[in-house]
Amino acid sequence: MDFDLTEQQKLIRNSARQLMKQKVTPYLDAFPHGHIMTKAEITTVLGMLQPLNFLGACLPEDEGGAGLDFLTYAVLMEELDYRIWTTTYIADAAVRYVATYANSQQKARLMKRLLAGETIGCGANTEPDVGSAIPRGVTTKAVLDGDSYVINGTKAWISNGAVCDVCAVMATEDAGKGRSAIHQYIVEKDVSPYTARRIPTIGDGPVADVAELVFEDCRVPKENKVAPVGSADVVKQWQIDMQFGRSMVALSSVVIAQKALDLAVQYAKERKQFGKFIGEFQLIQAMIAEMKALTDASRLLVYRALDMAQKGERSSAEAAVAKMFATEAAVKVTQMAMQIHGANGLATEYKVESLFRHARMMTIPEGTTQIQQLIIGKELLGLSAMA
Repeated sequence: MDFDLTEQQKLIRNSARQLMKQKVTPYLDAFPHGHIMTKAEITTVLGMLQPLNFLGACLPEDEGGAGLDFLTYAVLMEELDYRIWTTTYIADAAVRYVATYANSQQKARLMKRLLAGETIGCGANTEPDVGSAIPRGVTTKAVLDGDSYVINGTKAWISNGAVCDVCAVMATEDAGKGRSAIHQYIVEKDVSPYTARRIPTIGDGPVADVAELVFEDCRVPKENKVAPVGSADVVKQWQIDMQFGRSMVALSSVVIAQKALDLAVQYAKERKQFGKFIGEFQLIQAMIAEMKALTDASRLLVYRALDMAQKGERSSAEAAVAKMFATEAAVKVTQMAMQIHGANGLATEYKVESLFRHARMMTIPEGTTQIQQLIIGKELLGLSAMA
């Protein structure tokens, strides 16, 4: 196993680091505390990322992407400012979805704008009463009516939902037929209007994009339907996407933990108490050491899961381990960063409280910590705790 970055990966990492330092982070820092970015401000940031192909990074170059493998993509995404991380990742996932499932007309209409960050995409699977039971528990309905499917239902906790222009909506055509009747539909908001209601969360600021989407007699052209979720090819792709998604949520937690560690180290070298730097105190050094170990272990678990995914190997347990460990580790690391900052850790100007809120958010999406434990248990025991 080679732990060294390739020359290409080093170049990508350094270029991304410079982009964050010179453009993205100063732009985000300029917003006052409590400011919620508008869609125009979000697309501005996404446009800043275009030179390094943050959107479409893993797509082949002839499709407008950078042709990166998963590990190199992780190296790129590790440099992304945590405040715009989820928005960018979901937008990139939408690019890959359209590239994989859209018809030629849709691709011609959407891909260029998606890659540029001018059009924002998302996936709409989760419902108010359906989370870990996806896809079999989906209740949103799609009924064929002439040349259109009429979609009715509500989706909840949709990342990018408050600002998206196009989304992949999961719905059933016949609840009695199980997975075979569940499809995804590419819904373009300007063609097929729906309502988005922003859901305030503890992770808000400056991006607050989680939303509830309401589809009420939403007419979608019938050619926008993609293969049924229950088909063998789609089930396989769904499993790959879920494993990749869990690994990427884990990676976002690595980004948060690393930022918290960096801030804690900097603060411990600057803050003085009792006539010396607090970094000289043994208990501070113990916390710094534990933060370092948790962050490094999280990163390695993510890299293992992504390496397996790149090779086409089944990585259900490994992705679940990465997601479970890294998200919980980030909560611990950010808590210790706040402790090291003392009272200043509670102040918004020091950012560590924001990191803690973001870390706490990540233990929920793509399956809670407890769901990851059940996945791992099933993989090891061959016995399912879920019906």
